[in-house]
Amino acid sequence: MSTTADFYDGRGPRAVWLGSLQGDADPATVRGVACGRLLLDATDPPTYTDAVADLLDVWADEDHGHGFQPDGGWPWLWPDSRDTDWVFTFAHGRVWITTGRAWLRVQQRVSQ
Repeated sequence: MSTTADFYDGRGPRAVWLGSLQGDADPATVRGVACGRLLLDATDPPTYTDAVADLLDVWADEDHGHGFQPDGGWPWLWPDSRDTDWVFTFAHGRVWITTGRAWLRVQQRVSQ
């Protein structure tokens, strides 16, 4: 099954989009690539951003799908990461992984 992943440095409105993957883009497959392990274990932004750039470059070479660099523009038909399968972000000294759906605002229940 083909999945998608977006990579960010930071969270919230100031997050910087670093690129995306299409193909077998789940966290376990990302960890199976050397630079993917490096980005998942990163403890500082430069290590993370460099490892993401390397992963985007080698993704097709590793036969996992396609990597999209930021200079090529946003690759998806949807406008943001809410419909992306996996979202990887670096914040507060570590990598966070969520599903795109986790970015959706939860509707508050109204008590009656």
